[in-house]
Formats: sequence, structure tokens, C-alpha cells
Amino acid sequence: MPSFVSCQSLNPIQNSDKNELHQIGSGFWNVRGRFKILAKLVDIETHMSFIQLHNGKFLVIDTIELNDKLRQEINHLTDNGDKIEAVIGTHPFHTLSFPAFY
Repeated sequence: MPSFVSCQSLNPIQNSDKNELHQIGSGFWNVRGRFKILAKLVDIETHMSFIQLHNGKFLVIDTIELNDKLRQEINHLTDNGDKIEAVIGTHPFHTLSFPAFY
């Protein structure tokens, strides 16, 4: 009979709460979020990243739905968006949250 061993990921983001801004390294932040499909029954997750450029501004890669707490964290990091240089989406699903991000 096979036995199953629970294994914990070494990735701190994978085990963290959704919609929280986490600094991963120098000049790099990441947020994991929910992305539900199939009548909103299956959460395949999504993410958004912030890279601080040499000029102090930020490149935002992908967007997710924001709750009030996350929006406040992002506003604090980016001086209410004034330090956002650009926002890019790496594929069409990541553009679904663009309108709410702005």
C-alpha cells in the first residue's frame, strides 16, 4: 500500500496568504492572488510582481484583483502610483485586472 508524505514547499510565497505584498529580494516584490475558473470552483491562482528599476521607479508585471489592504501596500511602495514606470501583462489572463489596477 503506497504511503503519502506531506511535503512543505521551500517557496515562501506558495505557503503565504493571498493578496499580500512580499519582498522576495532586493528590488523585487511579489503578490499571489486567486484566479477562479470553471464556474469559480477551481482556483488556479495568479500573481503580480514589482521590480524596482535603477531610477527608483517600478515596473509592474501582470495585475491581479486588489483588496483594500493590498492597494494600500502598493500605494505605499509606489508613492500612490507616482513611481510606476510601466505595467505589462505577460498573457491575456493577466490583463483582465488592468482596469481595476488603474
